[in-house]
Amino acid sequence: MMKTITKFAMLLCAIVVFKSVSGNAYAASMLTLADTGGKPVTVSFDDLANLPATEFYTSTPWTDGVHKFLGVDFNVLFDTYGITADTVRILALNDYSVMVPANVLREDRAILVYQQNDAEMSVREKGPFWVVFPYDSDVRFQTDMYWSYSVWQVKSIDGQN
Repeated sequence: MMKTITKFAMLLCAIVVFKSVSGNAYAASMLTLADTGGKPVTVSFDDLANLPATEFYTSTPWTDGVHKFLGVDFNVLFDTYGITADTVRILALNDYSVMVPANVLREDRAILVYQQNDAEMSVREKGPFWVVFPYDSDVRFQTDMYWSYSVWQVKSIDGQN
């Protein structure tokens, strides 16, 4: 009888752990977008993947070698979800945030990456969403300013006044 109760308790714990981990993974693959004073919109990984995609190859200070990055161009993202603010706050899962002029994201070919080397990115791999610039295409992208804009584990993008 005690072995049965112990096995049941272990199974119940495993189910609870699985549910909490899978629930967190699901929550992590959601992105919240809002323009200044607008109602936040929750966007799924699939919603982003269904938008026109942009890809480029570049190295980064945080990875070894050149990688293929696939994601949504910020022009497409902002136009699709009505973000018109001059500045946006990009917030990561660990609550790191940075204020970025929207025109920098629009004009400097940044993408909100959702795949690296043809694979979805886990939180451990800087995913599920990462702001990436084509660093190798212009030396001005290889500066502290642009690196600070390169938020990984992005959970929200909010327009600011």
